[in-house]
Amino acid sequence: MKNFFGAVLLLAATIYLVNFSGTVQPVAPLKPLSEFPANLGDFQVVNDRTFGAEVLGSLGVDHYIMRAYKNPDGYLLWLYIGFYESQSQGEIIHSPKHCMPGSGWNPVINTEVTLAGGPVIDQMLLQKGEERQLAHYWYQGRGRVVANEYVDRGYMVLDSLLKKRSDGALIRITGPGADFAGDTRKQHHFAQELLAVLDEYLPS
Repeated sequence: MKNFFGAVLLLAATIYLVNFSGTVQPVAPLKPLSEFPANLGDFQVVNDRTFGAEVLGSLGVDHYIMRAYKNPDGYLLWLYIGFYESQSQGEIIHSPKHCMPGSGWNPVINTEVTLAGGPVIDQMLLQKGEERQLAHYWYQGRGRVVANEYVDRGYMVLDSLLKKRSDGALIRITGPGADFAGDTRKQHHFAQELLAVLDEYLPS
């Protein structure tokens, strides 16, 4: 039943954006994502990736970074931040719940977790063959951190009406998940460091 109402809300949000997106005003990041810190806690950037035209066309994203960070213990994770100045049909945040399994990764665990300090984010443990990958993600924009895609779409419709804004970002962290408890702690630590600086870049 929860998924049914979520699907209805998602459909209503899409219909609204298709018909009324002309009233929404694009909003740019507060600072370029390219200036995002190279150091977050004890994690340091070791790689910076760019997408090709085909991938960018599929995502419809306006600004993004895709970076690898590594801690002194050698734990490597990837951070993706994709920011949309406004969202409309064909240019809307894609949920990792759909695109990651579409790449051959089968979800073993999919739940919401609470970080120290209160933010709730989504956690996924995925498996492909013998390999396991751990992911944490959330939607952030217009002053909110939201784990659930349907709730985020609901807020987007509300803010489109009241604020004339539909800007928002997907924040996704991925890395090895063989040591589930230990890898979870590492990613949670990184997520907390990340949340401490995101407000400098994403409009509230």
